[in-house]
Amino acid sequence: MVFADLINNALAVFQAMIGLIFALALTYFLYGIVKYIVKYGDETARRESIKVMTYGIIALFVMVSVWGLVGLLVNFIGNEAVGIPQIKL
Repeated sequence: MVFADLINNALAVFQAMIGLIFALALTYFLYGIVKYIVKYGDETARRESIKVMTYGIIALFVMVSVWGLVGLLVNFIGNEAVGIPQIKL
């Protein structure tokens, strides 16, 4: 196995993990919404669910922002690859 193949395989795993982490953050946010609706009468549970929703939105915003910045950087450098560039040695 060549070093470039190892790097390309690591990047493929990393890309799959990004999708999984994004799905987990979205699930966490949706969990906060469901918790807010179910526990609407309890004031402390509502505050807790608002915190969960806030952290979920922050996580989603950070991930989408970083994804956009990486895309801009890749386009600025001139690589025409979509997403994370592949390293070819």
